[in-house]
Amino acid sequence: MYVDYLIHFIMKRRQATGWILRSAIFTPGLVAAIQSCQRKMEVSVDLKVLSPEQYLLCNGIADTILPKTESVSASEVRVSEIMDLMMLDVFKQEVVDSLLQGMQIFNQECKDSQGKSFSKLSQEQQIEYLTALDQQVMRASYDDVIPFYYTFKKLCVEIYFQTEQGVKQNLNYTPIPGPYVGDVELKPGDKIAVGNAV
Repeated sequence: MYVDYLIHFIMKRRQATGWILRSAIFTPGLVAAIQSCQRKMEVSVDLKVLSPEQYLLCNGIADTILPKTESVSASEVRVSEIMDLMMLDVFKQEVVDSLLQGMQIFNQECKDSQGKSFSKLSQEQQIEYLTALDQQVMRASYDDVIPFYYTFKKLCVEIYFQTEQGVKQNLNYTPIPGPYVGDVELKPGDKIAVGNAV
């Protein structure tokens, strides 16, 4: 799956918790929904579903997954704000409830193991905590239900690579049609080449 490849690429380049139905999140209409929410973000940026504390948690997790390097961070392209709008306009209420419950469980498990909520950890502690969780969650396979962190990470990456800066600073744009090349060498420093859609 292309998103899985993107996640692997990001983790390589940038050197459980609540469960959610897979079909409720990863549907073909997700890209259109993300793009629709991005258009709305130009009009309003106030939170619709997330509380300020939940928003800070989302930003903290998202920026640990996609920190600022030579390209923009998740918070710079407003991933958490777009996610907030998707909870309002895209996801069914049971999915929203599962996501919010997953955040609560995620934070509580962080408090139990680290003595602090995720937002209060230092940047180094956040990276260490998520790295361990990532190795546990992202390497497993799931059928009908998936952990909150797995869902959040994939959703975060999907949103990030639907933003203008996320695409322009990380991907090479190769319009289609074009010649088919089945074996392309990936050299150090190369970006992922994509066609008309991420």
